[in-house]
Amino acid sequence: MATPFNVEISVPEAPADAQARAATALNDAARAIGLRLTKRAQGELTYRPTVQFPFLLMLYHNLNGERMRIKFGSGESGGSRVTITGAVARSRHPLASDPEHWTEALGGSAS
Repeated sequence: MATPFNVEISVPEAPADAQARAATALNDAARAIGLRLTKRAQGELTYRPTVQFPFLLMLYHNLNGERMRIKFGSGESGGSRVTITGAVARSRHPLASDPEHWTEALGGSAS
């Protein structure tokens, strides 16, 4: 089973601006934990396992429940609060649950 994680980050931009920047800035960070951007919605980004060969390996990651959702909301003192929740393989959990892994890409600070 995938191991769940939850990280909260504060960024200085408005939620819409933070989401637009995060869609490109988090590509490498998400790829490092085996995920890719699959859906963009208002105030939310959804990530799923990367497409890889053999196909059965990708199917295993999907069935295992590996995914990530990033939500963008208004911060208490201006800016945005970014909430990253998801589940990844146990071997990638330390990296996914490390706030510095995400703040490096977003340029924010851990909440």
